[in-house]
Amino acid sequence: PIVYLGFPVQQSATGAAASSGLGKLGRLRQDYDLGEATLGEVDPSSSVMNLVLLGLRGPAASLLHLQAIEYQEHKQWAKLRTTVDSIILLQPHYVQIWKFQGWNLAYNVSREWDKVDDRYYWVKEGIKFLQRGTARNETVPILEHNVGEVVDKKMGVSDEKKFFRDYFVHDPDDKFNDKVTGAHGPDGEINKEGLDSYLVARQHFQEANIKDDNDGLVEVKGMTHVFFRQGPVKSLLSYAEALTKEGKFYGEGAVPTSATPGNAADENGNPVEESASTTLTASIWKQAYDEWMNDYGKYPFLGLDNHKYMLNSSEAELETMAAANGVDLSMQKRVWNGSVDMVHYRYWRDFAETEGDPVTIEAHKAFFNAKKAYAEGRGYNIVLPDGTSQVSEAQTLLETSMVKWLEASNKYPKFFVDNSDYREEALLTVRFWKAVHQNNGTTEAADYPLKGVWESNPDMHMDIEREFLTESRSRKK
Repeated sequence: PIVYLGFPVQQSATGAAASSGLGKLGRLRQDYDLGEATLGEVDPSSSVMNLVLLGLRGPAASLLHLQAIEYQEHKQWAKLRTTVDSIILLQPHYVQIWKFQGWNLAYNVSREWDKVDDRYYWVKEGIKFLQRGTARNETVPILEHNVGEVVDKKMGVSDEKKFFRDYFVHDPDDKFNDKVTGAHGPDGEINKEGLDSYLVARQHFQEANIKDDNDGLVEVKGMTHVFFRQGPVKSLLSYAEALTKEGKFYGEGAVPTSATPGNAADENGNPVEESASTTLTASIWKQAYDEWMNDYGKYPFLGLDNHKYMLNSSEAELETMAAANGVDLSMQKRVWNGSVDMVHYRYWRDFAETEGDPVTIEAHKAFFNAKKAYAEGRGYNIVLPDGTSQVSEAQTLLETSMVKWLEASNKYPKFFVDNSDYREEALLTVRFWKAVHQNNGTTEAADYPLKGVWESNPDMHMDIEREFLTESRSRKK
């Protein structure tokens, strides 16, 4: 019966599938787009494996899984890779295999190595494995999303992120070394265009959402839909945050090295006044805020009992959706508010708004440049020929930062209190400012912009001291 029903589809003279019982399963796969050719890239050897095993591919794959775990425990990496390849030949469309083994290579196997370069190699192997999974299952949104998630988290959140973010654009492997310039480029399999890791992750998230749209308004298997859809905008928020922390406020992300501190320079090194609202980070924060509010916020999700809701809903929109869902307003609000709280919608809305404000950007920028000046020995006052003392560059920048942080705390009082990262940076600014005075043997002003913040957070002083010692370790005397 299996041979009879599973016989290859027979085509009639007109090109249509024959209607006899012969090949009935093949016709059903064709009608419902469930055949190898419609699911994605076809590997002929996988079909051969299925025939050889006579329907026992499930037990065979389970046995290979056990072998793979054993090889991993004994650090037999070559055998592990071969075994994993055999598993996917047996079950190329079993999504969980791709998800688990991709994650396993990128996270578990990579951490078994000591050198950061070796860890990065296995992270790439995990990403490439997942990419193969998307090619073999191109109609499955969750696999494309998983590729973006591994790129996003391993490059931007892991302990090795400082190295991985650079490796993603400048791979340490010598085979990616340009023979002419000597510069290392990216691994083209995971970063074809040489983009920042967050932007590549965003591309995968966007592709996953397109696949999700093609399937209609349904919940993605393996992940709550409201979390799944936020991938592109969350990666953009992370990108803007990373640029801010790395001090890449301008153009291609380069911090000006000449001209007045805090200002851009032209090609000749002459100062060019530039408002923070026109910087690279400001434009990205604005784009991220707009996408969070309008693209993600206005997407129609399905909640309890398949009731539609939007995260960014006015009172009038809530009433309209309640009527469309056939529920009262209180029920509609309960469904809506539960999801808003679950994804921290208001927090990220306020975060993007605050970070995109020119005042906050100027506070970050002045502090970053101040730390750079302090580390390079520009934290000492200069005695001029007339005997007067010129305040150091680091002190000037730190005082600018403190003024901007005070302005930001007055403008966003609730968010400044709730977000410990803001308080930490403000307190660290004060600590650097105090250090500059100590190094110069000068007296601190009795009243300074962030005095209230410093004195109202004594419980954070020890942590700030540790952070200061870590960041100032490389200071030039």
